[in-house]
Amino acid sequence: MFKATRDFTLPTTITGSEAGRAIQDKKVAVGVVDHRNLQVERPEQVAALIRKALKHISLERLILSTDCGFGREGMSRRIAFYKSIVRGADIVRRELGLPEAECRAADSRFALVEEV
Repeated sequence: MFKATRDFTLPTTITGSEAGRAIQDKKVAVGVVDHRNLQVERPEQVAALIRKALKHISLERLILSTDCGFGREGMSRRIAFYKSIVRGADIVRRELGLPEAECRAADSRFALVEEV
């Protein structure tokens, strides 16, 4: 039985079907935003990666994450990435008929900077 923790980026390092087969007894965190790019992924891009992961990993075991390395990022940029994760997940939640998550980072009342 596979017990080790594995860290991977879905599109490049290991295929979703390999992860789905190899990791049956654990939750799987999939990086859906990349901190190495200057442009923050749009929620639709995040939703597409979530859909891709759900083809191989059950909803109950899927955890949405980043591709790591946010320690060097500024706070506004970090919030933008996490906001994109929540909005992308909400797109898929709507498609699956699940309740959406509140995204306070997307609420202008709590914004640290104005959206362009």
